[in-house]
Amino acid sequence: MCRCETLTWTGSGAGRCNEDYALAARELRCAVLVDGATGLTKAHVTSDESDAAWFARSLARQLVTQLSAEGRSPADAFLAAGRVVACAYRSFPGADELERIDQPNGSVAALRWQAGTLEVCLLGDCTAIVVTRDGSCVVLHDDTLTRLDEENYARMFAYATRQRTTMAEARRALNDRFVENRLKMNEPDGYWAADISCRGMAQVTTETFSLAEVRAAVICSDGYANAVDMGVVADPGELARRVCAGEGALLGEELRGAERKDAGCWRTPRSKTSDDATYLCVSFDG
Repeated sequence: MCRCETLTWTGSGAGRCNEDYALAARELRCAVLVDGATGLTKAHVTSDESDAAWFARSLARQLVTQLSAEGRSPADAFLAAGRVVACAYRSFPGADELERIDQPNGSVAALRWQAGTLEVCLLGDCTAIVVTRDGSCVVLHDDTLTRLDEENYARMFAYATRQRTTMAEARRALNDRFVENRLKMNEPDGYWAADISCRGMAQVTTETFSLAEVRAAVICSDGYANAVDMGVVADPGELARRVCAGEGALLGEELRGAERKDAGCWRTPRSKTSDDATYLCVSFDG
């Protein structure tokens, strides 16, 4: 038996829609969270609020279907799901005219529990924390994109300080640096993510745990994991323990409070005051 809980908060910005999407399917023994990202030109060809929101929702649903197929490896499931979503996206008028960098993309965290094991799958910069029955936590996170972003945030801080501008103005002035990082997506010397090209899908990493030793697993978007950077919790382990203790919503509100206090992004340099923030927790009884 297991219990699933998920909550999400929309990030800051006028007219902004939530581009995170989480889906738990207990009967299929899997759960997926996709953190969608809009292409650089913010092209909008789908029928959803944004192409990134459409991509996140579509990919999560397809991944649940593909991961639930008996005997299918995570890499095969991710690639199959990606191809279905890519085909659907290209059916929208104007989609074929977009460059890859202008198409939606996203980071993914997925859980699959069957045959006495828990598989944790990651693609991009989502975070997964496995809480074991002895109380310890195993944190899984690919920090490649995180490190690239942090380099640019440091540049933003230096520019804003030197030029006596706001961090938002510094972000606009250094946009070419962010474009440079985005061009590294799904390149061998860059970072892997889910996108319409499907080039990164087979690069999903998977860690396997004995289900008998797992108390719970928490997956979250970088917007929710930002509770660590903002000093709301000391580390991802504390984040997971609080979520498992039923404090996920409270922690989310504390995160938003900390972000509002640093609305100018000076204490913790970042691209926006707050990002979409989502967690999904699966607790295993036993």
